[in-house]
Amino acid sequence: MTNWLSFAFSFAIVLALLGAVLFLLKKMQSGNLLGIAQRRIRLLETFSTGPRQKLILVRVRDQEILIGLTAQQMTTLASFTVPEEQMDLPLTANEGTHAIPPLAKRFADMLKSAKHGGQEKSGS
Repeated sequence: MTNWLSFAFSFAIVLALLGAVLFLLKKMQSGNLLGIAQRRIRLLETFSTGPRQKLILVRVRDQEILIGLTAQQMTTLASFTVPEEQMDLPLTANEGTHAIPPLAKRFADMLKSAKHGGQEKSGS
């Protein structure tokens, strides 16, 4: 009887240690072991444009980079400098406002500038 109790107790200790090691590995992988965020790359937004196509907006330091992703390749589509006052702002819109999501606003700005640029060229 004591062999089974000893075996069960040893097995429980091994499982607890395994769980603790897995937890620590997960924390180390995310770079947040001591509660301090260590990530330099932040995924801001993704948008699916097709079955195997996406647009991805990431922030690296003071740059936001728009990436086109397909099953075969990744392509940088645009790069934006983030003003210093927006660096620490939360990524979600404030409650009670009808703000355009960041990626949609960037697309709208890009389309407007492309339209105005195209009209100026054709008008010349």
